[in-house]
Amino acid sequence: MTAIVVGASSGLGRALADELARRGQVLLLVASDARDLHALAADLQLRHEVEVATLALDLGREVDPGARILAALAALPPPTSLLLPVGLSRRDDDFTLSAGASGELLAINLHAPLAIIGALLPSLRETRGTIVSFGSIAAARGRGQNVAYAAAKRALESLHESLRQAHAPGALHVQLYRLGFLATNLTFGMALPWAATDPARIAPGLVRRLGKGSFARHLPRRYALVALLLRSLPWFAWRRLRR
Repeated sequence: MTAIVVGASSGLGRALADELARRGQVLLLVASDARDLHALAADLQLRHEVEVATLALDLGREVDPGARILAALAALPPPTSLLLPVGLSRRDDDFTLSAGASGELLAINLHAPLAIIGALLPSLRETRGTIVSFGSIAAARGRGQNVAYAAAKRALESLHESLRQAHAPGALHVQLYRLGFLATNLTFGMALPWAATDPARIAPGLVRRLGKGSFARHLPRRYALVALLLRSLPWFAWRRLRR
């Protein structure tokens, strides 16, 4: 059986690919840079002796990424898990961002996961597989920064709920992680309220939970309290805080 990791060449995606390979999982790794993918695949094959296929795909410009992934799966065992640790954010993501830049953010953070899930859903239903989506603490409450990014991540929450509503428990495992600050290229150089979490620390637990029910949770777990506090602030206080 095959696990698909979209956004596999860096950050949490890379940590997940390594953990899955360590457990002997056949992999299809998807990312934008073919050279990074080939190097990662060679490393995983050498260290873990697993079958690893790769697909270079620019999610910001690919009209039908699901069809491309389905074609790449044709020579592999049936898929049992689809992990989508994809994301792009920009520090200038406010209401002055150009239409093209906003479109790229929405394509990577929302359109690509939606299109890929739609294409792979029949196969994952057959194997009673797992779909893992990744939201963000940035979507806890709207603000004047990360506008397109947070809007896309909040839309993923609705997509997650729709998948769960449409499938009986056990027919398809639908999991959503609302990520806090991870030590990735998206947070590099940012002034954070506390140290970012190493993706390698959370990847093992995430992989262990594949195939074990449907849920939505914050990761690391302390961000559940952060989100609760943000949502509980009266509007007048929140508006003043975000200025």
